[in-house]
Amino acid sequence: MQKLSRLQAARGCAFFVVSLLFVSLLACRTGPVVIPEDLTQAELFQRGQEALDAGRFTVALQYYETFLERFPEDRVNGAEAHYEIAFIHYRMDDWDTARQLFAELLAKYDAPDADQLPAWPRVLSLRVLEVMDEGGWPPPRPRRADRARRE
Repeated sequence: MQKLSRLQAARGCAFFVVSLLFVSLLACRTGPVVIPEDLTQAELFQRGQEALDAGRFTVALQYYETFLERFPEDRVNGAEAHYEIAFIHYRMDDWDTARQLFAELLAKYDAPDADQLPAWPRVLSLRVLEVMDEGGWPPPRPRRADRARRE
């Protein structure tokens, strides 16, 4: 049996590590998920929130959009789902879509029966729009010279 040189062994090891990383990345790739038909409203929201917390934005969008498709008559939770969808677009740096979706949500609060909608999606939508107008989150930190002048 022929002995491998250190260089050949290192190359073999490097190839193995790179191959393993490549396979791992493919396995973790986020694609469309199959959403079971029997999920309740609460389960759709829970899974959407879990996906959002894990940074799986496209999966979270799927759950919230599915909620809107399956439960169009639920205006209260629908407003919350609309907010989450707009916020996900904001988090994905798709600010044009986020602005449009926040504006559509805020328009629902101009309807005669808006008092039936939860207040928090309106309040947070206005706040996120303000943050976008100020340049995004996190806001730029004041420079040391600016802080010193304030003190």
